[in-house]
Amino acid sequence: MSASAAHRELVETWFTKGWAGGDTGIAEQVFSPGFVLNGRRVGPAGPRHSVAGVHAAFSDIRVDLDLVLGDGRYVVTHYTTTARHTGDYRGVPATGRSIKVSGIVIWLIENGLVVQDWNAFDTAEVVAQLTAGHDNEERVGG
Repeated sequence: MSASAAHRELVETWFTKGWAGGDTGIAEQVFSPGFVLNGRRVGPAGPRHSVAGVHAAFSDIRVDLDLVLGDGRYVVTHYTTTARHTGDYRGVPATGRSIKVSGIVIWLIENGLVVQDWNAFDTAEVVAQLTAGHDNEERVGG
């Protein structure tokens, strides 16, 4: 398997098994001990914590990879997440509403592990979808 194909498989594994599937146990298989997220060293514990938080607030999580581009040690992904809000998220109690939000991640992979990524995901849009129909005074962060 080429390095490019291996890198793509690593990223897809995280999105399907980790992020959407909730398998936090694979974090050490995907992220290096010194993993850096958006400039902050968090190690595999950072992604494990994020996944646990998302799965506490949402169910029926699905991630569609809209675009995956590889360039040497880098993989760029544009993805769309859909889920149902079934627990507290950023101060918003469960609404049962479905959300659909896209994001972009640039991954840096070395020696078969993600060592750094830059992630852009609009959490304000998630909250807006959860609080749609409420006036701005009731909206968290509004």
